[in-house]
Amino acid sequence: MRPLLPKAQRLLPYLEMIDEARWYSNNGPLEQTFQARLAALFGLATTKPILFSSGTMALQITLAAMARHTPQRKCLMPSWTFPATALAARAAGLEPHFADVDEDSWALSPEAVLARPDLDTFAALVPVAPFGQVPNLQAWNHVTRQTGRPVIIDAAASFDSLIQSGLTSQSEVPIIVSLHATKTFGIGEGGMVLTGDPTLARLLHIYKNFGFDGGREAILDGTNGKLSEYHCAVGLAALDEWPERRAGFARAQALYGEAFATLPMLSTMPGRGGSTVSSTFNVMTPTGSAHLRTALNKHHIETRQWWGRGCHAQPAFTDSPRDPLPITDRLADHVLGLPLSADLSASEIGAVCAALTTELR
Repeated sequence: MRPLLPKAQRLLPYLEMIDEARWYSNNGPLEQTFQARLAALFGLATTKPILFSSGTMALQITLAAMARHTPQRKCLMPSWTFPATALAARAAGLEPHFADVDEDSWALSPEAVLARPDLDTFAALVPVAPFGQVPNLQAWNHVTRQTGRPVIIDAAASFDSLIQSGLTSQSEVPIIVSLHATKTFGIGEGGMVLTGDPTLARLLHIYKNFGFDGGREAILDGTNGKLSEYHCAVGLAALDEWPERRAGFARAQALYGEAFATLPMLSTMPGRGGSTVSSTFNVMTPTGSAHLRTALNKHHIETRQWWGRGCHAQPAFTDSPRDPLPITDRLADHVLGLPLSADLSASEIGAVCAALTTELR
């Protein structure tokens, strides 16, 4: 995935605003404008997105805030996710407990979570929306109402699908979105929490600003998770370009879709082929991805196992509790990320698909 952020000339008007205001962080005027434009985009009426220095920090602080009054320390999450999900839990003082995902959605099943006999041992539940899918917000609203357990949705790559769904304002649980350069909407580094709960929004503002609540005394065990005005300048320029950037990703995905009509042995991941865009293009390989990774590399085509073999296979989480993970292990063997970016050309996509055709004969 080749990141493509706004060019210097598009940033200049916003950088000049920073120079004029001499306000570089701490909820400056650019951050307030960025928040307001994002709130309108996501249809939030009562709150604005809470902006953080990274998506990982957004998840960490939200977990710390929502699990602060519970004695439990375990945090249920899928192993099929990027390590940041589990690392954020650790940084919040919780221990990841890895569960398997549903074979059709590649995500935690809300029904399977509700059926667990050990739900009272968890401080929080963190479902992950894989690779830009729309989270099942209604189902997770039901889970948190039914169990009383905090649910925080890690929807790191779901910027576009959340907007297109129009459902964000109906979510009773907070949603974490990454603004990293590798996402469809990136600002270099950053993240946000989408919530319609004003009480939680205020609490997160306190936590991310050293535990300060309007003064200079720490009333909570907070940290520094703020987003600078410079990152907000990139964000505002990126919003100016968003229709063009989104069209680029949509065009690349459509070209892949046309080419895949001749590659029936490969299947795309759940949720692909609709009206939403993502910054990754994952496929299921028929006999495992290792051979194709090696073969495509010989064609000078780089691929990714975006989530490796799952978090449970990472050395940092060797001792973390887990359920049996047969579907995660299968996905780890068969999922392959192909090149994708907003400016990927038809000829480049043709070259990828030609190489796949050659290697899958």
